[in-house]
Amino acid sequence: MDPEIAKQMAQSQDAQAQAEAAEQTHARLQAQFASDPRVHFSRETGAWHFEADDGKEMQWDANKNAWVEVVDDELVKAQQAAYAIEGVDEETPAAPVLARTNKKRKKEPVDYTSNTDPAAPGPSIKRGKNNKGDKKDESTAPPRKSKNTAVFVTSLPPDAEADEIAARFGRFGLIMEDDEGKPKVKLYRSEDGNFTGEALVVYYKEESVELAVTLLDDAELRLGEVGTRMKVQRAEYGHKGGDHEATANENGGQKRTVDKKKASKRIGNMERKLADWDSDDEFGPSGPKIVASRVVVLKHMFTKEELAEDATLLLDLKEDVREECSNLGEVTNVVLYDEEEDGVMTVKFKDPVSAQACILKMNGRFFAGRKVVAEFFDGRQRFRRSGHDASNANAEGEDDEQAERQRLDDFAEWLMKEGE
Repeated sequence: MDPEIAKQMAQSQDAQAQAEAAEQTHARLQAQFASDPRVHFSRETGAWHFEADDGKEMQWDANKNAWVEVVDDELVKAQQAAYAIEGVDEETPAAPVLARTNKKRKKEPVDYTSNTDPAAPGPSIKRGKNNKGDKKDESTAPPRKSKNTAVFVTSLPPDAEADEIAARFGRFGLIMEDDEGKPKVKLYRSEDGNFTGEALVVYYKEESVELAVTLLDDAELRLGEVGTRMKVQRAEYGHKGGDHEATANENGGQKRTVDKKKASKRIGNMERKLADWDSDDEFGPSGPKIVASRVVVLKHMFTKEELAEDATLLLDLKEDVREECSNLGEVTNVVLYDEEEDGVMTVKFKDPVSAQACILKMNGRFFAGRKVVAEFFDGRQRFRRSGHDASNANAEGEDDEQAERQRLDDFAEWLMKEGE
């Protein structure tokens, strides 16, 4: 036999053996991980993924035979940028910087109202010959972009009050307080003193704005009263001149003088309230495990009788739920458990904030005459679907190909019967 042909045959046999070994390994891991609903196989990476209780994404490393944490390059870059100190060379030793910082902290109290990072070196620190250059860079540096933490609300009922609005909007984030400890909710009035149906709500954190706009736009101020539907959008300083301009107008065009000591004390109180908000607010997240969860369990979405009568309902319902939930954030997977009496479906989002928004929007809604229950997947629940028992149910994983083919075969059989 020609040596070249023999070599090619040997390489082909080796490749076939490797493919068979990989297939056997995949089957073994599939059987091993089937009992854990948090594990799923990603076709994008070609590896098994696992979401830990603390929300970390883990990936199975076949070489190490162990789970390793998935490192998001974009997240690393974002964190590096967030913690970088302007004007400080990251390559310099940390000890001198820490020494200067600690010395400064002992001398000066923390000022919550300052735009300068208390840990950052100030202009009083000598930098040798480069000191003049530093001053020039500071003067030419672009101004820091202020965060927008307010929402502008319109179409409010004429008898709406600030406390009522604060209670409704406070479900989606901590509302900023004024010097007197009252929520920052500004009601706009006409020249004759009548309420115009417009208001400005100022949150403490910018992230609350997106959540409020997503869930409260075109929602009712008073649940059950259709006439109280309101429009909610991000506040722009063109809305009634913005909060700053409105304040200036009220003071006869003069700029309001800010008491920095009071403001610093107020923000310090807000920080403490924010730390307690998760546990004290019945509508807020109840613990770190819930905050990290990205999977939502929906119950009473269908009945087994409905699925038996209409073979297309399974696919249509999954598509409808995915489309609806995509308005709240990126959806990575939707699973329907056709063997569950409670009509269970699970929706997995890319981030926990979207999952929380889904809970707030879907829980208590009526679907086909049934009241929907929406809750976080706790990692211990087991649900049944065709081709799986309760121990093999996968609340987070992708539908396996075999089960999907079986459903398509059943659908084709149903079509044939309909044509007869």
